Amino acid sequence: MFKKWIMGLLNPFAKIDSDLVIQKDGHSYIRMTGFIESAMYPAIIVPFNGIDQTIIVRKLTGIQRDACGEFSLIETVRDKMINKNKKLTYKEMCDYSRLQYEIVKRSLVYPTYEEIMKLNEFDILRLNAEKELNKLEPIINNMDDGIKKNKLKDDYYMLEMNSKYLLPEDFITHVMSYALRLIDSDLKDITADMLYEAAILAKRGGGRPSDYMPGNIADEHFKDMDKRAYCEYANRETNNNRKRGA
Repeated sequence: MFKKWIMGLLNPFAKIDSDLVIQKDGHSYIRMTGFIESAMYPAIIVPFNGIDQTIIVRKLTGIQRDACGEFSLIETVRDKMINKNKKLTYKEMCDYSRLQYEIVKRSLVYPTYEEIMKLNEFDILRLNAEKELNKLEPIINNMDDGIKKNKLKDDYYMLEMNSKYLLPEDFITHVMSYALRLIDSDLKDITADMLYEAAILAKRGGGRPSDYMPGNIADEHFKDMDKRAYCEYANRETNNNRKRGA
């Protein structure tokens, strides 16, 4: 079944009217019909378990990104150190997987997320697991807090991760990078000092912190930059006030 999906993706336009395929700037685009007739989405090549596949995806808008859940794309050196030394709980790992899949689902145009799951028979495993999860949920809710309940919660999250979030990591990473406009973005180079300085300039000169951080950054990332800048400013000011009061 997996081979069938691979063969189908070798020619992603096989089921689409050729009049809708547009060549522009060396890329192939599909003009979607109906209420989004003017929208155009590119075909990109991504790995799926190490095998290159051609898919059609959309870049998410700020609203679409926010609808997936709350997260930041900015990772400072301090963030990396904290994450490196932090041991994630099963719930945190499950929440992160859930967030990844929501982003991938919203960005896939062809094939859709549902089509991939069905063609690879992931859907059968997911549906069977959901029955087990539905049985476990009321049992957990009716248990008293303690070691046994925590163990059963971990089993619940492990079952959810191992049965519902089955797409390969290389596929997820590449789709997310495109959907979130991270390819060739300067966002990864932002430091905590840059965020702090931008917040100071915004408070003194007006505007938003993102106004003072020029670079190759998509408009959809400005909100994230502003929030992180003001958080950095608040944290440092709190620490400075504590030192002054000591």
